[in-house]
Amino acid sequence: MRKIYLAFLTTLLAFLLSACAPSAPTGVRGGVYTSADCANKPDAKFDPARAADKIVVDTASHTMKVYKDGKVIKELPVSLGSNGVGKVRQGDLKTPLGSYRILDKRCHPVKYRAMTISYPNAEDRARASKLGVNPGSMITIHGQPHWNADGHGDSYTLSHDWTNGCIALTNSDLDWLWGSVRVGTPIIIK
Repeated sequence: MRKIYLAFLTTLLAFLLSACAPSAPTGVRGGVYTSADCANKPDAKFDPARAADKIVVDTASHTMKVYKDGKVIKELPVSLGSNGVGKVRQGDLKTPLGSYRILDKRCHPVKYRAMTISYPNAEDRARASKLGVNPGSMITIHGQPHWNADGHGDSYTLSHDWTNGCIALTNSDLDWLWGSVRVGTPIIIK
């Protein structure tokens, strides 16, 4: 039991310290977002006129399509997990595939804003149980690390899959999505 607990703490600490953040092109990490950075910007205020009823992430094309009334209202480029897709276990650095929902929306000191998705779902838990592994959790749609707060490195981060399994958007795209999505919105990752 003690070994399991220590392994869990080690994995949790590694995850929290890495915080889904890549090294900057300069090799410099660091900095944190404040609540003022995350204060509602005009595009981030919820707008019922663009209230999404579904999000679809196409991992092959690295795009997120946002739907309203069955029509795509916005297509956004994304970065994914550094080890690709098909998450099976905690720490595999893969983005999950499946059907989920947005569980919460919160400001985040390292990732700007984060929307937690409902990974693992029942299928994910069953697959992990069959393999005798922990499926992990805390998969989010999030923004950019602090070194890229102003977007100067967006082309760099969008040209790499760098997260711990999360889905990353530019901060400006995340502001738009933030104002378009309610908690409970379905998200399909395929």
